[in-house]
Amino acid sequence: MAGNTATIDLHLLRMQWDSHSAMVAICTHWTITKDQLIRLKGVVPLAPRHDRRFRFKPKRSECRDPTPEEIREATQRIRATWDDATEQERRVVKTQFFQMRSYSLPEELQDSPEIQPDW
Repeated sequence: MAGNTATIDLHLLRMQWDSHSAMVAICTHWTITKDQLIRLKGVVPLAPRHDRRFRFKPKRSECRDPTPEEIREATQRIRATWDDATEQERRVVKTQFFQMRSYSLPEELQDSPEIQPDW
């Protein structure tokens, strides 16, 4: 909901703007919307803030890549919870199951030496 821009101290607003405070911080301080602040920028007038070097940058957490030993331990811990179906489903090289059909030969061909397997 839009706030009352008539109560804004223009000197303080200009100090906030020039110190490159985030627009969200300025809007919450004055309880106005971002659209109202953008309109005020033209009315007051406030200088454009095109230089990205001065914009707020949140601190990044210190993160590191896991060691090969940590990766090995984590994968072993995860795989210990898998059942056979899950392990088969997640394999890169999947086991191929096949079934051989058996056929019955007519009686006149059963004793033929050409059809008999040589094993």
